[in-house]
Amino acid sequence: MIGILVITHGDFAAEILKTAELIIGKQKRVVSLGLHYGDSIEEFCVKVKDTIESLDEGQGVLVFADLFGASPYNSAAFSANKVKNTKFRCITGVNLPMLLESLTTRDGINLDDLTKLCIKSGNQGIKELFNQIKVD
Repeated sequence: MIGILVITHGDFAAEILKTAELIIGKQKRVVSLGLHYGDSIEEFCVKVKDTIESLDEGQGVLVFADLFGASPYNSAAFSANKVKNTKFRCITGVNLPMLLESLTTRDGINLDDLTKLCIKSGNQGIKELFNQIKVD
């Protein structure tokens, strides 16, 4: 099973995971980490690295971050050369459709294919109401 890590500013990671589990039930091998005001970036980086390593059962870990280039994302990037014997991917712009996709399809799929599928699901989940319905 591919491990899932959600890293964001504040409580967004915990709350989006709670929402996903409300819809599909409690999940295994998934962790949320939030970076809060006053937290040490260095300590958060270590926590991200350690969590990535702990979530891997051999199939890798998919990391979701909230913003490209922001501190949670940078913490994953910092881990790229520091994790031992673990393959991981990181997707930014986490949203509920991509998180649900990852949690419901992570068995029986490889990490690279899951990453592509989640990006596609995340993009397809973005709609504008009046472009979806006909209004007279």
